[in-house]
Amino acid sequence: MTAADLAEARAVLPSSRQLASPDQVRDVLKAAVAAGKVPRLASPSPQVPGQAADDRQADEANVGGVSQDQVDESAEAIATLEAAVAQQRQIYDRIGGGVLAAALLYDPGRGDHLRRELRQYAKRTAYRARDTSGDQGDD
Repeated sequence: MTAADLAEARAVLPSSRQLASPDQVRDVLKAAVAAGKVPRLASPSPQVPGQAADDRQADEANVGGVSQDQVDESAEAIATLEAAVAQQRQIYDRIGGGVLAAALLYDPGRGDHLRRELRQYAKRTAYRARDTSGDQGDD
């Protein structure tokens, strides 16, 4: 059970519903994925043929120069990005509704510090998520 699992489960549950156990998170996520409501956290890896007995089979197993390890790493990368997007949506939803104003009223110093940190990590995330293909258009 990861924080990403919990964030994704919270995103598909009605706001009034609470989960009693971690097992319920998996059940909710499985049902939501089956219904097409959320992306799969761990996408199934594409099937790549196993170890080949001769050179011809080896060439077929490494189609396009992509190894099974690369396929696995890529599937993990997609799962990581899906979890990050789910968490980013949750952050966006939680910051609205006057939360910042209330925090600044309650503890101006701490509220301002947290606002600066939130901006800092948003900028860092935007930098990592930038388009580096050379064809950078406005999103």
